[in-house]
Amino acid sequence: MTLTKSAPAISGGVSSESLYYFSVYNWLSYQNNSQSQEGARHSLQRAVKADPGSLYLRLELAEVLFKLHQVNEAQMHAENALELDPGNPRARRLLAATYTLTGDKERAVRQYEELLTEDPENSEALFYLVALYVETLEYEKALDLLKGYRQKYPDDVLAPYYQGKIYGELKLYGEAERYFKEALEIEPEMADAWLNLGLIYEFTERREEAVAAYRKLLEIDGGDRQALERLGQLLVGDGNLDAALKIFQRLKEQGDVPASINVKIALIYFQQGNYQQAAEILKELHAEFPERYRITFYLASSLEALENQDEALELFLSIPETDELFYDARVHAAFLYERRKEFNACEEILTDLIAKYPEKVGLARMLASLHQKQDDDQGALEILQQSLALHPDDYKLRFALGVVYNDLGQISESIAVMRGLLKENPEDAAVLNFIGYTYVEQGVQLDDAEKLLQRALEIKPDSGYILDSMGWLFYMRKDYEKALEYLLAAREKVGDDPILFEHLGDINLALEHYDEALKNYNSSLELKEDKNIREKMEKLLQKVK
Repeated sequence: MTLTKSAPAISGGVSSESLYYFSVYNWLSYQNNSQSQEGARHSLQRAVKADPGSLYLRLELAEVLFKLHQVNEAQMHAENALELDPGNPRARRLLAATYTLTGDKERAVRQYEELLTEDPENSEALFYLVALYVETLEYEKALDLLKGYRQKYPDDVLAPYYQGKIYGELKLYGEAERYFKEALEIEPEMADAWLNLGLIYEFTERREEAVAAYRKLLEIDGGDRQALERLGQLLVGDGNLDAALKIFQRLKEQGDVPASINVKIALIYFQQGNYQQAAEILKELHAEFPERYRITFYLASSLEALENQDEALELFLSIPETDELFYDARVHAAFLYERRKEFNACEEILTDLIAKYPEKVGLARMLASLHQKQDDDQGALEILQQSLALHPDDYKLRFALGVVYNDLGQISESIAVMRGLLKENPEDAAVLNFIGYTYVEQGVQLDDAEKLLQRALEIKPDSGYILDSMGWLFYMRKDYEKALEYLLAAREKVGDDPILFEHLGDINLALEHYDEALKNYNSSLELKEDKNIREKMEKLLQKVK
C-alpha cells in the first residue's frame, strides 16, 4: 500500500502504535464517503492519544476537526500544538481561525499580529487581520496595514479594494469611491469593486451612475445576483417597470431565489395594473408562507383591486395586531366595509383603531366622514371635537371641522375656522376655494369671493373644483356665458361629479339650453340621487312639453 503521507512526516521517536493509526487515517481520509471520513478522524485521534507529544499529529487533528466544524476541539489541539512549538505558524493560523469563529476576536487579533511579526510578508494573515480590525472598529490600524501593503505591492488589487470597503463602512463615500476606482484601474473586471462602487453611487443618490455600474458588472458576470437585484430596484424607483420586470425575471430564471424576488415581481405587476398576475404569484407565496404577513397584505390589496372583496377582507382581517402592517390592513378593511355600505362594521374597526392609536388623527377624520355619509353631521361634529380636544392644533382636523359646520348650516362658525387656517397658511388653495365658494353659495361678499377664488386659481390653475367655484360665482352674477366657460373647463379637469353636473344644468337652464340642462341633471342623478335635482328636472320637462 502506498501512502500519500509517509512516516518520515511524523518521525522523531513516534511509537509503532501511533504510526499504525496514522497510516489508517491517511488511507481512510482519501476514501470518498462519510463513513471513511469518520473512521479517519477516529484513527487520527487514536494516533494522537498514542503519541500526545507529536506536533505534526496535533496540528493534523486540529485541521481535521476544524474542517468538520468541531471548532472547540480543534482549538484545544491547536493550543496544545502551540505549547509544543510556541512559534509554529500553522498552529497560530489554526488558533486564529478558531478564535474568530468562536467570537474571541481579541485573541484572534493577537495570533495574526504574531504571525505578521514573525513573517511580515504573510499577506493572508494581513488581510485576515484587516478584517478583524474592521470588525472591532479599529479602522486606523486596518488602514495603516493596507497603506504599508500598498507601498510594497502597488499593483495588488486587494489593498485599494479593502481601503474602499473601510471608507464605505465609515460613510466617507468620496474616499471609498476613489479607492474602488483605483482598484478598477488595476483590475477593470473586478466584480466586487463594481458592486461596491454601485452601492456608493446609490448612497450618494447618483442613480444613473449606479445603474451604469451594475450594468458594467453584469457585462462581466451576467448572473451576479446582487447586481441584478440592485439594478432591478433602481429601475423600479425610476418608474421603468418593464425593464425592472425583465431584470427580476432574469434573476428568477437562475432558480433557488428567495421569496422576496417573487414578491417584487408581483408588486411590479400590481403597479402596472396587472392585478390578476400579481394575485396569482402572491397566492402561491401565501400558501407557502402563511405567516409572512407582508405577502398576505399584498395579496389582499391585489384581490381588493380585482373587486374580490370577500377574500380581500378575510385576508386583511387575518393580519394580527403584533404585525407592523396591522394598522394599514385594518384601515383597508374599514374602507372595504364602507364601500359595501356595512357602516357598523366600518365604524367598529375605526373606533377600535382610535383607541389603539390615539396619535393617528386621520382616523377621526375618517370616522367623521363615515357619519357624514350617513347624514349624521352632528355625530361627525362630536367626533371631530373630541379629537381636537387631544390635538387642538391639527390643521386637517380643523379643516374637517369647518366643512362639518358648513354642512350643519353653521356658516359663521365654518368661516371662522377656515379664516383661522388661512391666517396660518395664506397659500392654501383648498381653504381659499372653500371660503370663496361659501360666500358665493350664500350670495354675499361676492367681490371678496372673487379675490379669494382668483388667488386660489393662481396657486392651482388646473383645479377643476376651483374652476367650478369661479363659474358658480359668475352664475350668481347672472353672467351665464362666462359661467358656462368656467364650468366646461372644470368638467374637463374633474370628470364625473354630481355637483358639477347640477351646476352645468342650472347654467344651461338659465341660457335656455333645455336639452343640455336635462342631460346634465340626468348625469348628476345617475351619480347621486337628489330630491332637489329631481324636482328641477320634472319642472323642466313640464316646461318643454
